[in-house]
Amino acid sequence: MRWMYLVERYMKILKVYTKNLHHPEASIVERYIAEKAIEFCSEYIKKAKPVGLPESRHDERVGGKGE
Repeated sequence: MRWMYLVERYMKILKVYTKNLHHPEASIVERYIAEKAIEFCSEYIKKAKPVGLPESRHDERVGGKGE
């Protein structure tokens, strides 16, 4: 792999995405879109805050802070 161009490396990745040999373009597109959607969702979930869950009033006291 040390003498491969970037395009050749990327083509190797796309070749792995190909599962349906009769319609390779469609299977590449489907798997690529699925991978990007999963990446986006995982990044979004990391940044998201839980909605509707009440925070405990006693967390600070248990941790040694507060009165």
